[in-house]
Amino acid sequence: MDQNLLRALLEEVRAGAVDIDAALDRLRHLPFEDLGFAKVDHHRALSHGMPEVIFGIGKTAEQVTTIALRLLDHAKNVLITRADPATADYVQTRVAGAE
Repeated sequence: MDQNLLRALLEEVRAGAVDIDAALDRLRHLPFEDLGFAKVDHHRALSHGMPEVIFGIGKTAEQVTTIALRLLDHAKNVLITRADPATADYVQTRVAGAE
């Protein structure tokens, strides 16, 4: 989540479009979400100005995809680095709009 998304969420709460419990649910994973095989930093864009990047080496294609999907629950885009062609193909078939 970056500053713009956080600001938009707070504006939605103020306007009554999102109730407090729903907002808390969206913020629940700040700053980290433990997936068991990886700790996903949902707070990185807010604290560093740059979103989390997935380092593909050492992770299965399924793990990379799971991390990407969780990050996309909280961000507009995700960058995956050092992924082999098989992992890239796997991600592209499971993440809408992946390129």
